[in-house]
Amino acid sequence: NVTCNGANDGTITITLPTGGYGTYEYRLNTGTWQGSGSFSGLAPGFYSVQIRDAAHPACFIVLNAALEITQPDVLSATVNSSNVTCNGANDGTITITAPTGGYGTYEYRLDAGIWQSSGSFTGLAPGTYSVQIRDQAHPACTQVIGSVLITEPPVLNASVTAINHVACAGNSSGSVT
Repeated sequence: NVTCNGANDGTITITLPTGGYGTYEYRLNTGTWQGSGSFSGLAPGFYSVQIRDAAHPACFIVLNAALEITQPDVLSATVNSSNVTCNGANDGTITITAPTGGYGTYEYRLDAGIWQSSGSFTGLAPGTYSVQIRDQAHPACTQVIGSVLITEPPVLNASVTAINHVACAGNSSGSVT
């Protein structure tokens, strides 16, 4: 079957032919007859698999009228994030859950980072992250499942002004704003 959704890398292999005069040719659907029973680069779909006696080309049979090459569902997952808590901190998070598609085992990464089996990323600085998933059984099958912006709040700031200076020692009539 096809390794990734949308790929054209399925294969059909015909082995152990018998009968006829011992030389065989093969084809899929109504394609060209060929001397090899190996077919590659196939898209998902149904194929009529046929064999014929090369010595007597009119003598052929259909081995399977509707052999199906399937493809997995598109890789997908839910992405959640939390922003940095304080200006200048690196405590943002991205969590990837509920993966689907592919062949059922997954790995994750942010940007061009290292692939990991956990969908949890912590200690993130503010910035934009490309969130990716791949099928662990077929590592070339990857999918960007989102772009996440981790933000930080503005720097804490205030103005301090002294008002109503204390007129006499021991008097508590001053204030600070």
